[in-house]
Amino acid sequence: MLNSLRHFILFLFLSFALLPAFRAVGRPTIIAVSVDDEYDRYKKRADDFFKEGKYFEARRQYQNCLEVPGFEDDAYAKEQIEECTTGMKLRQQVDEAILQNKGSETVGLLSQLLNLNPDDALTKMQLADYYEREGNQLYSLQKYADAKARYIEALNYTAKQETLMLQIRNCEENLKPKVPVYVQRPPKLIGLKVAAVAVALGAGLYAINLRNDYQSKLGALSQISQTADPTGSGIISKDMYHQYDEAYTAAEAAQKKNGLFKACLGVAAVATVTELYLLMHKPKPRTHALQWKPSSQSWGLAISHTF
Repeated sequence: MLNSLRHFILFLFLSFALLPAFRAVGRPTIIAVSVDDEYDRYKKRADDFFKEGKYFEARRQYQNCLEVPGFEDDAYAKEQIEECTTGMKLRQQVDEAILQNKGSETVGLLSQLLNLNPDDALTKMQLADYYEREGNQLYSLQKYADAKARYIEALNYTAKQETLMLQIRNCEENLKPKVPVYVQRPPKLIGLKVAAVAVALGAGLYAINLRNDYQSKLGALSQISQTADPTGSGIISKDMYHQYDEAYTAAEAAQKKNGLFKACLGVAAVATVTELYLLMHKPKPRTHALQWKPSSQSWGLAISHTF
């Protein structure tokens, strides 16, 4: 009994003596986990912005990673900051090339952005829009082979491929050799086609102007932001605040027209589909002369005469 009591007293003594040590050992682990979580949050936001091609926002989040205690010299964040800075410079050059209608230079700069960041969603969208726009222009000039090549190139950069596939099939239809016949075409159908083309081109061009205006003002805001806040601290110098405020207001106003931009794209898409439908569903021609056509039962040509 006496031995049991001694063991119990010794156990209590050791428990009280060692309790502060256990607490001291546990605290750093909790702090480390909290710091790591803060770093991971900044890193995830930065990586998401980087994949979207939003280099200004991504760079700011990578700078936040370096401000987390213990990560001041983080190699990954420093490397990504350099990548974002390069991406911002290339994006500014792209905007300037678009405004000056330098097509080949625009494509070259966009290709550099993709080499820098293959996941750049914004750059892929710009490349797809560029090639589709070129295809539409060539199609309107009846250069169907060249237009088809541009549409195929646009397919490499977008997941929305239904309209492009329709345009490619339409080019292929126009490239097929046709036997000349005397056809009486319904004048109303021709008028509908012309109207569909006019609506598609008008809405599409207006949407492009809206998008270019937004990109231009966003680029101006980004350039002023770099000058007014080169460290990305979020504090704008007093002498630059008026210019920054004007650029921000202009970019915000252009962004508010996003709904109109989408509406124009919708109208252009509907008009394009209507045009394609009218082109692909042609009425049976009424001929008033001899008609030569491929024979379905033997080699050669068959002759028919209709009124």
